[in-house]
Amino acid sequence: MDDALKIECEWSGRLDAENDISQASRGAIGISVGDQWLTRLEDSWGNTVRNRLHASAHTLACWLAGNWWRLRWEPETPASLGDVDWRMSHSMASAGDGYCWPSILFASDGDTLAVASRATRGRVLGPVRYLNEVNTRITGRAFESAIDAFLTLVLSRLHSEGFEKSELAGLWAEVLKERRNPELARERRLEAICGFDPGEAPEEIIAMLVTDKAGLGGGALEEVAAQGRGSTAGMLNQILSLASGGAAASAVAFGGTLPELAAKPEYEAEARPWQRAAMLARLARQEWGFGSGPVTNARLADLLGTREAIFHEVEKGPAPMPLLLRGANRKNADFYLSRAHPTSRRFAASRLLGDHLFHSHGGRLIPATSAKTARQQFQRAFAQEFLCPFGALLEKVQTTQPDDDDIVEAAAHFNVSTRVVEATLVNKGELDREALVWVA
Repeated sequence: MDDALKIECEWSGRLDAENDISQASRGAIGISVGDQWLTRLEDSWGNTVRNRLHASAHTLACWLAGNWWRLRWEPETPASLGDVDWRMSHSMASAGDGYCWPSILFASDGDTLAVASRATRGRVLGPVRYLNEVNTRITGRAFESAIDAFLTLVLSRLHSEGFEKSELAGLWAEVLKERRNPELARERRLEAICGFDPGEAPEEIIAMLVTDKAGLGGGALEEVAAQGRGSTAGMLNQILSLASGGAAASAVAFGGTLPELAAKPEYEAEARPWQRAAMLARLARQEWGFGSGPVTNARLADLLGTREAIFHEVEKGPAPMPLLLRGANRKNADFYLSRAHPTSRRFAASRLLGDHLFHSHGGRLIPATSAKTARQQFQRAFAQEFLCPFGALLEKVQTTQPDDDDIVEAAAHFNVSTRVVEATLVNKGELDREALVWVA
């Protein structure tokens, strides 16, 4: 992970009327992460290849300031790339004002941000073609520092050119004020996680997330919000109904008991969620005596203190997502598995197990959502390594170029979906990343 995000501008001379704020802030803008230029381009009119685009820094600063909360906190979901509103808030190409901005995408997992730039494909309408394909990740702190530095640079330029009281100055002052106020900052973060611009989220949703009357746990509620977005209130009401413990909830729950580990791994400070998850899964398999073999339904059900039917009986009133609700002693739990396929239910149960082991002192609720947050990355990585350990998988396929039949046979052996096998091989560099679209 490379933290050195930079957004720089070499100012041009004044090119237009004195009252044109866009021209007053025009310059050569360069964006890089480490030594990788996200703005490297070919200019057919100038017959040059360079690392910076000529555009208005004021336009870019307005886009960054206006979308700051969503850029910093809103995660990606499987539907995000097809969501016009999400792309307008996360893709720099939408900054507008007549400039050909690069296709740079930011997506937060809460702790870090994925940063991706895409080379220009197909027909080019203007003289600029962007050249670099970059996929990297930066910390949240690095993102904040880079945006703060760029806004300070632009506002200083505007001040020197006579635009002391610009709309941008007021907007950025408001963002900084919100960030300094812990209560307001939390509300803005929750709004962003739900996919709303500042002040646009329904009060009902924010109130439910902030008050947490059922003691479900603030972190867990944010995970639900990341998937629910505008439908968060409906999802939370469903979960609250299950958490009430009534007869209807008991009828669709699988009661169980949650295991613990005698010792927890010593994680490196810079370890990513999936690295921690794989370490925890290996320790769990070792302590519970699974070796390198498959985890059968019977053994997994016994580990969870529940019936083997949990993996093939589909309850009549499914939860909005796979989840478990822990009892007051954090030992007893009710499992709600919303997926129908047995391998999906095994994978979901293992995700919930891994989350419990890592957040053993958290709130009552553990959800397994489809959002790409750090917590969900941890869950998926734990379930992959727990059910389909990488070393044992390589022994099973016995080739560095597994074909479809190899993957199907391995999936049947470990009783997981073919997507889990593909994801494990992709993440370890044994299979081309293009082979994987999404792992449920």
